[in-house]
Amino acid sequence: MEEIVTITDYDHQGRGIGRINNKIIFIPKVMVGEKVKVKITIDKKKFMVGEVIELIEKNPKRVKNICPYYDECGGCDLLHLPYDEQLKYKQDKIKNIIGRYVDQNITIKNIIPSVNQFHYRNKVTLHVNHEKIGLYNKKSNKIVKLDNCLLLDKPINNYLKKIDANKYKNRTEIILRTNGKDILDKQGQIIKKIGDYQYYVSLNSFFQINDEVTKDMYDKIKEYANANRKDNVLDLYCGTGTIGLYLSKDANRVLGIEINKQAIDDAIKNKELNKVDNIDFIASDVSAIINDITFTPTIIVVDPPRAGLDEKAIKTIIKMHPNKLIYTSCDPMTLARDLKVLKDYFKIEEITPFDMFPNTYHVECVCLLTSKK
Repeated sequence: MEEIVTITDYDHQGRGIGRINNKIIFIPKVMVGEKVKVKITIDKKKFMVGEVIELIEKNPKRVKNICPYYDECGGCDLLHLPYDEQLKYKQDKIKNIIGRYVDQNITIKNIIPSVNQFHYRNKVTLHVNHEKIGLYNKKSNKIVKLDNCLLLDKPINNYLKKIDANKYKNRTEIILRTNGKDILDKQGQIIKKIGDYQYYVSLNSFFQINDEVTKDMYDKIKEYANANRKDNVLDLYCGTGTIGLYLSKDANRVLGIEINKQAIDDAIKNKELNKVDNIDFIASDVSAIINDITFTPTIIVVDPPRAGLDEKAIKTIIKMHPNKLIYTSCDPMTLARDLKVLKDYFKIEEITPFDMFPNTYHVECVCLLTSKK
């Protein structure tokens, strides 16, 4: 079934929104103002999904496709938008979500752009199927074979060009990570530098994928914390200890908690590498150990996974009631869900978005909350 649709808005996944007989339809890789002929691929009771078969009226700002894999690969969502339009989309997305689910009066600062729109990713997970290596198709688990990606840091792309598929034929995925020079694909560590600190990073440890934006974000967290020698900082979901170490110079004491044992091993090495003696780390599920902590924080920093904070963690944060809570989020929907609970106990001062993931619909946020007591 084919229909003509005019695009009037974007959804939270960067898809265009239109209507057919007053029923909403989501269409990927289109721009507001465009008129397109679409094929309906999904037809549910309340919405439809379509794909473009003809671009009838084009938005004059549309960017010419510079990636041969864009129509198949699931790595990018917004490559057809100029960068200023991508930033506007993400800014509006945060305002809409926070305004709708939390409070329209919360201050949303201007989004911090990425220095590099391309070649910023320092890590990639490639999928393997026999001798085929690449990324998943947007709509299926079919692998799109590629030897160059506009998002990946150049050392990873250089590795892709000469990768030996036979070497990986017995594996289902390959994780590659770089510090701009070295590649790690199986074991061992690389050292990454953010600001004045160096960090050991193992293959499976969490580390932000855009180094330049990571520094901007950590600087903002440091600004929000404004720690002094009277402050004790609790760093939950601490990964390799990056944020806690970044704040340690100004604080009295820092405690980091993380479930990934390999990440905590890295964090302990990072403590030694940076010669920091006022920080400690515990390998545990935050929810399992948090009630046993005798440490009394004046500042709590959280950087949870995409699922956000669980109920037990939120209750304990409320019980500890620090002077400041700094929430780093990679999913504005779960951020909004958690803020809706936290706002009864903390004042939401402001949110700063960061474009950690150019050319995708994802956006990172740092939110400052202060005690109401």
